[in-house]
Amino acid sequence: MKNRNILLSVIVIAAIAAMAMALIPPPPVEQKIGFYDGSMTNVTNVTCRGCHVAPMNTHHMMLSEPGRIPYGCLDCHPMTGTFPDQTVYIERECTQCHGGFAFPANPVVNVTGKPHHNSTFAQARECNHCHGSGTVSNYNDGHYVPTYDTSLVTPYADNKVYNATSNHYWGGCISCHQNSTNVPAGSPAIINNHDTHHGAILGASGTTGATCNWCHVINESNPSGTSVLRIIATAGQAGPLNNPSATYPFGRIMPLRNSSFSSINGTGCEKCHSVATLHNIQWNYTAVGGTAGEGHINNNADCNGCHAFWDAGAARPLAGPIAPDLTDVNPGKLTAGVATTVTITGSNFVQDTFSTKVSVDGVSLTPRSITSTQIKVTVPRTLSVGTHDIQVVKGGITSKLSTLTVVKPTDVIKAKLTGGKITITGIEFGAQPDPAFSDLGVFVTHTTTVKGKTTTTTLKATVDSWTNTQIVVNAGTAVVGDKLTVKALNGEDTVKIAK
Repeated sequence: MKNRNILLSVIVIAAIAAMAMALIPPPPVEQKIGFYDGSMTNVTNVTCRGCHVAPMNTHHMMLSEPGRIPYGCLDCHPMTGTFPDQTVYIERECTQCHGGFAFPANPVVNVTGKPHHNSTFAQARECNHCHGSGTVSNYNDGHYVPTYDTSLVTPYADNKVYNATSNHYWGGCISCHQNSTNVPAGSPAIINNHDTHHGAILGASGTTGATCNWCHVINESNPSGTSVLRIIATAGQAGPLNNPSATYPFGRIMPLRNSSFSSINGTGCEKCHSVATLHNIQWNYTAVGGTAGEGHINNNADCNGCHAFWDAGAARPLAGPIAPDLTDVNPGKLTAGVATTVTITGSNFVQDTFSTKVSVDGVSLTPRSITSTQIKVTVPRTLSVGTHDIQVVKGGITSKLSTLTVVKPTDVIKAKLTGGKITITGIEFGAQPDPAFSDLGVFVTHTTTVKGKTTTTTLKATVDSWTNTQIVVNAGTAVVGDKLTVKALNGEDTVKIAK
């Protein structure tokens, strides 16, 4: 009878545990911090705008600054079709220019390679400049990297075991970071580590270029080593995540640390994916209102996901603030010389014992107001024209990087009508927009009243000449007192026509 009661208790406990686990969303992780764990081939305009909040403003600002770039409007927005039925090609997918392949509508405009990982910061392997220090460490910055050999509980870069019944991987990164039908709607696929990392650096050039031993550190104790394809793996290892029944002929599992087994040492992973960031990305996420399953180290399932085989613990391994998540900055375009209140939205901004600031180009700003999901901060008028970095910093942990664009305001001082011409004087007119763009240029609004009926018409004027400080257009039917508007690449301004 006693044994029966014990058995019944075990069954009840197991049932309760199963019910609790059922409430936790299955992998992959709904990644809401840092840059999405994807590939350049899967990146869309929506993903790019997560960091580049005002890409149109940035590009137009570059065009309007004399001498900055040798392109005009139609270099990026060429005409398509045949005359007279031509239309302007509007490309809104950032990767068409920034994906390392030719811009299909105008192959002349093509930024080769992978622009982010060709940057100075990427070539120096200062990963957290863009990704935030809450999710990744800078390469070889002195953070703790274990040196002892791989044990049963050491996470693998892929996985140790695959459960065909549940279609789930255990004992490594892809336990959560795996491709799945559970990927949130509108998000790119979460691909495996090999494809993510190889796709990120292959083709990157810069001053030093990306090399294999950035990640696959050579093990001096075993210089001869084994085949790269056989790193702690056996023939018959489970195949691609979208086809787990297939097999790799040489295996593919790679542990994070395997110094005594191979000439290729997986410790390179931990040069950026440090113990601290892996264990403390979003510890105790539910305590600040997060959804169970979305934060790292939130329950036993998270621990087992990395360490299973089959020994894991639930104790908090490291202390630190939950990484802040920056999702939007509004406005993303600021006017030079004007202090502006910017609203930052996201999550995890407030946490007991930790203070939260906003960093603009490394300068700390104190928020005017702050909640867990919104920060209002005044950006000073002293920001120079150009693009500036902005991040949320909580307890020394940074969010991913976002941007602000500062432009000089277009200012029409006077529009003078003389001899059938209108001479417009002012500042920051920038480069002349191509006439093919119907919503940019000089517009005259004329109002007439006949028999008590008022009619207002707006016509686009023909430009004779355009400089940064003066525009001359044909007057057409314009008269003194009509409203004239200059719509330039970086803004617009309106005055009444004078004589």
